[in-house]
Amino acid sequence: MNRPLSPHLQIHKPLLTMVFSITHRISAIVFFVSLIPIGLWISSIYLNEGIFNLINIVLNSSAVKILILLWLAFVNHFILNEIKHLIWSQVKVMELNQVYPFSYMILSLNFFIVCLVGVKII
Repeated sequence: MNRPLSPHLQIHKPLLTMVFSITHRISAIVFFVSLIPIGLWISSIYLNEGIFNLINIVLNSSAVKILILLWLAFVNHFILNEIKHLIWSQVKVMELNQVYPFSYMILSLNFFIVCLVGVKII
């Protein structure tokens, strides 16, 4: 069967706003799922000091530090997009000629924060 693809795949190209919307949803899932291990790590302080120390040893490895930076990028993306939505709820920065520079500013700020923290933890 050589049926053509759905027309929307050929007509629409990925726009920055569309990419931000999709990645915002993905970052929200990553953020909220990550609350479970963070909660378990914090509760291990009170439950068992040995488990807490073992978790800290794992968290101090280089590979996990890189994963933490990736996690930080997701969380920053989620938080900065929520701030953007808060600004949009005030009907500000909604013109198309303002949305793109604002979105690039969010990307730049996210990159800057991750680099700043990366220099500190690695």
